[in-house]
Amino acid sequence: MMEIFRQTKAYQLVDGDLRQGRLSHAYLLLLPDAGSLGGCLRVLAQRILTDGLAQGEAERIARLVAQDRHPDCRFFPAPGEKCGVAEVRSMLDECYIKPVEGARKIFILGAVHDMLAAAQNKLLKVLEEPPAGVVFLLGSASEYAVLSTVRSRAKRLDVHAFPESAIEAYLREKYPDRPDVKEIAVLSGGLPGRADELAQSGSVSGECERLVQLVLNLSPASVPLAARSFAGRGDAVRALALLRLIFRDLLMLRLGREDLLLSGGDRRVLAKAAQRYPETALVRAQGYIGQCERELRANAVVPMSIEALLHSILEDR
Repeated sequence: MMEIFRQTKAYQLVDGDLRQGRLSHAYLLLLPDAGSLGGCLRVLAQRILTDGLAQGEAERIARLVAQDRHPDCRFFPAPGEKCGVAEVRSMLDECYIKPVEGARKIFILGAVHDMLAAAQNKLLKVLEEPPAGVVFLLGSASEYAVLSTVRSRAKRLDVHAFPESAIEAYLREKYPDRPDVKEIAVLSGGLPGRADELAQSGSVSGECERLVQLVLNLSPASVPLAARSFAGRGDAVRALALLRLIFRDLLMLRLGREDLLLSGGDRRVLAKAAQRYPETALVRAQGYIGQCERELRANAVVPMSIEALLHSILEDR
């Protein structure tokens, strides 16, 4: 996954800053994948701390950074903890201690989206006037969770998603025994963390079969029970991604493009379901699913949102 990150414009921007001798004192990486933020920030720290070093020494430092054992690369907060005012205060005290090995010292805050405003405010002075040789690498899964005063003091790095092909290659290497990596790559939305969650949560194909049956047998009478089956928000988000893929496949079947199917569902059942929905309904279903996803991100009640989605799809059928 880290090789994927090295190909992004965000990484190349920091790399270019180093090559041109204009490294910023603070960078803010915005990536809507909290599970991948820490790894990406470590890659940036490796690039900064190994700049200009011989290969053997660079490999040693990169290895120590990856293991969180390099004395000049500090990660806040500690695993399983949140970065509050006390943790920020402790970090600020360390900022004024000279680096142990090289000319730079790096502080990584990998979950600014979880920091309260008071903790973020505590950063402002040091971000405005950092000690010489200190670089701050901030990461957030949401731009709006970061105070505007913090955003304005750091150089912004945006990574919206990774290419689907790169996610698929990553999954094939990490999960060589999974037969459904292509489907998982599509469902991941280009986010390695989400791809890992899907790969570790059981068979995508089995859940897909269940949802294909739901789509095939959808009726006004079945909607309430179907909506209640999506009990948790995480389950609903995953199911919506699968539904998006299923309705896409139904449209491909209606258009005679069976070669483009991705969901992994039983093709006979998919073909039967495709006959129950006109092409316009299949196209509009994508919009309804997107609306439901936005509602869930805004903390809407899961069964109510799913029920409204299913009724909307039925009305177009």
